[in-house]
Amino acid sequence: MEVTPIKKHRRGLGGLAVVIALATAISTVNLTQANAAITLNTIFLPATWGTVVKETLAPEYEKLTGVKVNVQLIGRDEIHQKMATLFAAQDSSYDIFNLDYSWIPEFGRAGFLVPLDSILSDADKADFLPKALAVGTYNKQLLGLPQTIHPALLWYRSDLYNDAKIKAQYKKDTGTQLVVPKTMNVWEKQAAWFNGKTLNGAKVYGWAAQAAKGYGNVHTWLSFAYSYGCEPLNATFTKSQLSSRKCINATTQWNKMMKLMPPGANDFTYDSVTQAAQQGTIATAIQWSWGAFATDIPDASKTVGKWSFAQIPGGDGAKGVSHLASWVISLSKFSKNQDEAKKFIAWLETKKNDVTQASLGGGDPVRTSSYSDKTLTGEKLAGTSIDRFRRYPAVLLAMATTKPRPFFPGEEAWETLLSTELSAISLGQKTVAIGSKAADSTIDKFLKG
Repeated sequence: MEVTPIKKHRRGLGGLAVVIALATAISTVNLTQANAAITLNTIFLPATWGTVVKETLAPEYEKLTGVKVNVQLIGRDEIHQKMATLFAAQDSSYDIFNLDYSWIPEFGRAGFLVPLDSILSDADKADFLPKALAVGTYNKQLLGLPQTIHPALLWYRSDLYNDAKIKAQYKKDTGTQLVVPKTMNVWEKQAAWFNGKTLNGAKVYGWAAQAAKGYGNVHTWLSFAYSYGCEPLNATFTKSQLSSRKCINATTQWNKMMKLMPPGANDFTYDSVTQAAQQGTIATAIQWSWGAFATDIPDASKTVGKWSFAQIPGGDGAKGVSHLASWVISLSKFSKNQDEAKKFIAWLETKKNDVTQASLGGGDPVRTSSYSDKTLTGEKLAGTSIDRFRRYPAVLLAMATTKPRPFFPGEEAWETLLSTELSAISLGQKTVAIGSKAADSTIDKFLKG
């Protein structure tokens, strides 16, 4: 009979499986112990995606691999300054940096960033949002792996836009329907109608957006510029074009809308807009998509579930185009742990972790597949039937046409020069024409070196 040999064979396979499992476990333990001597030093922005890495993902990675990941959280401008200082000294103290994508050309041209193309398979690359990969790429090399994207969206209060009494009064006063605006002219009319009214017991202003001198006003202005077909610089980044007809029209509209913001709007930062949205003191806003999470925090917000999201309104018959914000992860050329750093960067942006970061509030996903992941699409605000990630359809639509800031090594300085003149315009110190001409002059001098 062959029964006995078969039984013996099965016992042999079982024993072999135990041996293999034990060997694998020992190997894993040994590998983890060996990696315990490796430490990766990183710098991230203290936004939610930075804190998620520091508090959740870095500790998890250490448990999995034994590699310790130190995460230092510092502000945007401080990151840029520290990178410049470390790179100039060829300092290897830090391995990984969280970058605003607009720094990729600056540090990439200087050769300070390690190409990361090899850490992504073709299937992985195909899953990343194309615009997210594009702003991490310079001279055909992937120098920053996308961690989060957040295009500017038009935020609008659905509780106001859907209120029957408000809609009726708006129709009576303007002769038009109160609907989600698709053009700048319609949006301006709505913002002007809302501005200063007391609705449902609260005083409301037309809209809010970043407007502070530095870079905030530039980032808001760019959504106006792109929605009017304005190209701030020529294709070779050698000439400023702010006095062109389309740019003048865009700046004029932006300046008109500035008058429909709350008092003190010229000093508005990202946090100021967020707080106004939470307190319900504005009817609309232009704000990063990711920032919507803050309006749904019950302890901090009076407008939980009340904000909805649409595309930036278009100007002069053009379709609206949002300005793209995105943060990427880059590897220092001077790192002495490049292989291990690449492994961590790749792990951080796997499909699973892209979803995990988004679920924990760490920015909007960079992978297309995440936008249909049921972990995110099926999640509701606690105690409601309202989708927590209801902004995602608008985010995906915006990502099809969104445009980055001018992608060249001098972008950071360009922002500073433009911001100064935009501030003068919004404060009434210069007309749009004079301020735009002055900006052209100073930027052209800078571009000529």
